[in-house]
Amino acid sequence: MFCLYPGLFPGYIVLDSWEEKHSLATMNFLTPGMRLMLLGTFFFSIGSLLVKLAGSRLPSMEILFVRGVVGMVMCWYMLRRSGAGMFGRRKVLLAARGLLGFGAMFCDFYAIVHLPLADALVLIFTHPVAVALLAWLIMGETLSKGGIFAIFMSLAGVTLVCRPGFLFGLGTSGLDPVALMVAMLSVFLTSWAILSVRVLAKTEFPVVIMFYPPVAITLLSPLFAQGWVVPTPMEWVVLVGVGLFMNGGQFFMTKGYAIESAARISGVSSLEIVFAAFWGMMFLGEIPDLWTIGGGTLIIFGVLVLGRSGMKERRAQSIPS
Repeated sequence: MFCLYPGLFPGYIVLDSWEEKHSLATMNFLTPGMRLMLLGTFFFSIGSLLVKLAGSRLPSMEILFVRGVVGMVMCWYMLRRSGAGMFGRRKVLLAARGLLGFGAMFCDFYAIVHLPLADALVLIFTHPVAVALLAWLIMGETLSKGGIFAIFMSLAGVTLVCRPGFLFGLGTSGLDPVALMVAMLSVFLTSWAILSVRVLAKTEFPVVIMFYPPVAITLLSPLFAQGWVVPTPMEWVVLVGVGLFMNGGQFFMTKGYAIESAARISGVSSLEIVFAAFWGMMFLGEIPDLWTIGGGTLIIFGVLVLGRSGMKERRAQSIPS
């Protein structure tokens, strides 16, 4: 179901000189890793819509628990078909990846619940900048001036879409300082989780990297749950959909991080807000205003600039010195 074939993602395999030039000239607006991230973000946006639908009656931790169980089943099935070992080689680092994933997701939920949604989202979606800084400081990754500009353009778009009160002066009510710290902790944990995927992808099978977060979620989310509700048959369908789409999105994102600069590719995840606005209009009757349209335009422009910057770097690296 999630196997990557050259016909599905042109440019994923190494091409000879003529084929690469032809591919670059005709359709490669985004690098292969960014296309994988885009697909993963699309899957995540559908999962987010299903979370919103399920969350109208079910507790958040219950939804998170089901996602973890579905993720474990999916990973077990894919690992069995591939013949790869279930627990990987670098077990300590993989376990840390699982804990980081659970912690980041738990902090996301807490921030969204205890802060105004716009403020929570604009803080959570600052993680590309944190990833860029950490990747530069720790992994020695480089980022062109165009890439840096594109990341800040995308973040500016996120800010316009969310319109946080502490930036736009819309309201004078104070924000919960604990929730603010938790939101910033989410950015920190998410950034480290992304970098851990980048490191682990060099030696571990992608599904093995995927396996640890749902294990941590399944084991730990019941400890933080406050009451459980028996889902209706339709709610079960929605819950399983949450697990399928979000874990599928995680798979493609993991593949993307395996072949692309962590600092550059993480900016693509900002497109989830654009997808979410579209799903809200289609299924929830939420019509985006001019702020959302303007912010979405900036995000899309930033992603395209990131893609062009990445392709220039690939082209420069392919030229013999």
